[in-house]
Order: sequence, then C-alpha cells, then structure tokens
Amino acid sequence: MIGEKIAKCCLAKDKRCREESMKVNIRIRQATPEDHQRIVEVMRQWWDGRDLSSGLLKIFFHHFQETCFVAENSDTLVGFLVGFFSQSKPEEAYIHFAGVAPEYRRQGVGRALYRRYYTVCQRHGKTVVTSCTSPVNLQSIAYHQRMGFTLVEGNGEVDGFPVFTDYLRPNDPKVLFRLEITD
Repeated sequence: MIGEKIAKCCLAKDKRCREESMKVNIRIRQATPEDHQRIVEVMRQWWDGRDLSSGLLKIFFHHFQETCFVAENSDTLVGFLVGFFSQSKPEEAYIHFAGVAPEYRRQGVGRALYRRYYTVCQRHGKTVVTSCTSPVNLQSIAYHQRMGFTLVEGNGEVDGFPVFTDYLRPNDPKVLFRLEITD
C-alpha cells in the first residue's frame, strides 16, 4: 500500500530518505509561546486570505510544547506544526494545525515537520495520528493523502469527500484523516 510506504519513509532513519525529503536547509525546533504571534501573523497569507488564526490559541504553545514545532530558514518562519496527544484515546495523537509558507512548499518542509511529530508520538507510544480540514482545503486533502493518511468515512459528503458534518461545531463539515505510524 502506497500510504504505508510513505509513512515508513517519513519515519526512516536512513540518510537516503532524509536527503530525498528535504530540499532546503531549515531548522526545526520546538515552538514556544513567543512563536504564537509570528505564526498567526502569517496565517491569512499562507491560507489564501482565509483568517484561521482564531483556531490557533496561544495556550497550545504553553501546554503542548513537546508536540509543537516551528521550521525556520535562518530567522525566517517557513513552517509550523501544532499537535497534541489525545486524552480520550491513549494510542492517538492529533495534528491541530500545520502550515508551510507558499514559497517553501513541495520542498520537504511539511514532511520534515510531520516526521519530527511522528518521532515524538512514537516515543510516547502513540500508534495513530489524526487530523482534519475543511472540504474546501483541497491542498490539505491532497497533501495528507500523499503522506499516506486515509480519509475517515463520515456521516456526510461534500464535493465527493467524506465529512463529519458537526465535528468541531454545528454545520462546519470536516474531512478527517487517519494514519497508523510504524517503525
């Protein structure tokens, strides 16, 4: 299964896989509360004018630092990932938000952020990573499928995608993703 191969590559420790997946020289580090403002300032630009910043609260940067990352080229923010471990499902971790600057996309930045997150998840015994997006975010849907995530069957459909109609709030359909991570 192609998704399985991609997921294994993302976790691979061999040099060849690392070189293939990273085309730019970036540094990934754990996020701090001081990173919050610089991230929300670029979100509208990175999401084609959509203002999603209200969904990324500073509290994530205070309480989930081990599972939140920023990617930088010198001092320039080029990507970030905000995740956390599920309190209800002990085997599961959730990616709440991830983004890459448009000029750095398709260069391995997102893959590197996800790989770092998978490593932390595995260290804590997590075997499943989930995430969601709006059905209008075709880039996110395509990206998650390339990364090996499967679309979770929901209770509705929008534009041919399975959705959960009230996943985060009423009448706000979301496409859910799921990936089993392995060594």
